[in-house]
Amino acid sequence: MRKFLIALTLLAGVAMTGAFASRPAQAAGPDHLDCAYPFWVGFGPVHLANELGYFKDEGITVNEIIDDDISNAYAAMERGDIDCYLRSVGEYQGRPRTPEMQGIIIGTIDESNGGDGVVADGSIKSVCDLKGKTVATEPNLPATLILQMAMKSKCNLTFDSLNRVDIASQDAGAIFADPGVSAVGAYEPVLTQAVQAHKDRGAYVIVSSREYPHLITDTIIARTDNLKSQPEKYVKFLRAIYRAIDYIGKEPEKAIAIMAAQFKLSPEEFKETIVNINYIGLDGSVELMGTDGKPGKLHDIFAEIMQLNIENGAADIKLEADKQIDNSIITQVWKSRAQ
Repeated sequence: MRKFLIALTLLAGVAMTGAFASRPAQAAGPDHLDCAYPFWVGFGPVHLANELGYFKDEGITVNEIIDDDISNAYAAMERGDIDCYLRSVGEYQGRPRTPEMQGIIIGTIDESNGGDGVVADGSIKSVCDLKGKTVATEPNLPATLILQMAMKSKCNLTFDSLNRVDIASQDAGAIFADPGVSAVGAYEPVLTQAVQAHKDRGAYVIVSSREYPHLITDTIIARTDNLKSQPEKYVKFLRAIYRAIDYIGKEPEKAIAIMAAQFKLSPEEFKETIVNINYIGLDGSVELMGTDGKPGKLHDIFAEIMQLNIENGAADIKLEADKQIDNSIITQVWKSRAQ
């Protein structure tokens, strides 16, 4: 799901290389954030908040950096070149993350609701039938976690029971042309394209993120040392983002037009991409994050995904949810709304 717009990125001329150049020291101040996210429409509310002047209303400036390579974000955050980045829980946990690295989850922004999944041959009636078959997925991306979860919960199988091969998800349709491949993992629109291109095989979506609410949740990750020294700017940052998500609900056509422009899409194209995602407002984020140090649903989700990532080799070190999720900032946002 996270990479399907890469081709459009290149066509649109959105700069990837050098996006994380070292910034002036003053840019790290209490009134400014440099925030990175992949070319994925789920992160549109950040741009919407910027364009609507919500960050300005809070007294902060936000520089948006689009880059699909998470290793760039890791390195930039370690150097202090960025203050935050946005990724799914599973991606956040992936190698080479360690407990000592910069970055801690302070909020949620969207979740996949059918936008990620696995396409199977018509002869495969359930994920349990994939035992012993060749299955192609991309490591540390949502479709891999979804397949792993489905196999574990429905038939107590692990990836050891498969002949699993690593691919780039955008190549799923082409790879599925090989009759020796029984299933492929993908994101939209590659997911639907794979089904349509291989109707002769009876291709269909055998499992998707729709079956596992909150499993593929995108988060807002703050630079740990900067969060400790300048927490108030992150309160302002989250407050503006959740205000933008409220605006999407109130003025969807206007909001979509603004967000679509950031991703070089028409409003119609943008609508098609967000059918299978849910933007998470403040109430939903509070339910996931918890408040006042008390864990929310995301803590259990984090632990569950962590175990999956350890089992499938996407992560080496088991991270503890209560040390990787900080709900102090969203607590302040939530309480300020109630005042």
